[in-house]
Amino acid sequence: MTRLVVTAFWFSVVSMPCIGAMADDDASDPYALEAAKARVIRAAVARAQKSIVTVETIGGAQPIATGPQGVREEAFRLSDGPTTGVVVSADGLILTSSINFARNPTVITVTLEDGRQFVAELLGRDEIRRLALVRIVASDLFVAEWAPSEEILVGQYAIACGRGLSGDAPFASLGIVSAVGRRNGNAIQTDAKISPINYGGPLIDIDGRVMGICVPMAGSGGALAGAEWYDSGIGFAIYKEKFDLVAERLASGEVIEQGKIGIFLEEDESVIRDFFEKLLPTKEQAVRIRDVVPGTPASASGLRKGDRILALDGQPVGDVPEMQRRLSDRAAGEEITLTIKRRWRKFDVTLTLARSEEMGKIRPKKYTDVELPKEVDDVDDPDAETEHAEPTTQPADE
Repeated sequence: MTRLVVTAFWFSVVSMPCIGAMADDDASDPYALEAAKARVIRAAVARAQKSIVTVETIGGAQPIATGPQGVREEAFRLSDGPTTGVVVSADGLILTSSINFARNPTVITVTLEDGRQFVAELLGRDEIRRLALVRIVASDLFVAEWAPSEEILVGQYAIACGRGLSGDAPFASLGIVSAVGRRNGNAIQTDAKISPINYGGPLIDIDGRVMGICVPMAGSGGALAGAEWYDSGIGFAIYKEKFDLVAERLASGEVIEQGKIGIFLEEDESVIRDFFEKLLPTKEQAVRIRDVVPGTPASASGLRKGDRILALDGQPVGDVPEMQRRLSDRAAGEEITLTIKRRWRKFDVTLTLARSEEMGKIRPKKYTDVELPKEVDDVDDPDAETEHAEPTTQPADE
């Protein structure tokens, strides 16, 4: 599927020279520690390698992105080449990264560690955690062993493995666990080199257990978001527990995508014009709605330009990046509750996040006005901000 660069930091597990046991090493040899480390890495990869497979795709087109400049091809281009997956069930389920199928390929093949090759079926994709599940018709496959998330600690060794390069054994990049619970608790962060050749491959510990599945991740963007960070030393791997949450949905063929609201946001730096608000000792932290896109959950729920969002599902939102981060792993079809402040009135609005193709097509329950509670509907307030967004083809920030 995708391979753009072969980094010099990768090394073949089988190409390293065989080194004797630590007891045979001269204790005064400055390379003894490095030799011992190399043996540990080789042993860890050897333990996991039967569960690491090669994933290849044929056909498809470069994904496109939409933005203020309209429809365009993604700036990061996918090139042909093999990448990686991990066996998660003995009866043929392979877990990999959704980026490997961003071109919507016509043919997918999986090659096992023993050289057997199969045509694979793409079952489902999770575009939030960047995972994908494929199936091959096979049995008695070697299933990866996973490390419990509570045993994954900052500072421990992490080895990113992939089969995106030629050779009989996986290639590996050594790093450490830089952080845990990243990306809204979905991912491990590592400085091991992660790139298109091991997207979908395992991040393993020194015991050969899989800690997570290597994926590209970013706060926002299209199908390739985060891929531009390849080999940067900022890589992510998704916990097994997060895959388990969506495994049945993926197996059933569902595509899980980030939900959309239909608003443009800005920091709430406007002057407080209301006399009563000026008397308050503190100002509540909020983000301000700069624009509302027609035909979206936001417009259908009665949100307006100038509304201030105080909380998301009861938790204060902070600033715009914080709001965007917290929304980034909320899927289309999920309900969220926004606490809104309009002038001096405060109320909650519950809305259902939409898929991209639904944006611009959602109608309010009433055609004249939306069903907000009577006590908070200020259409008769001459000072209220009632301006709605003009129709636009630009996508919403959220």
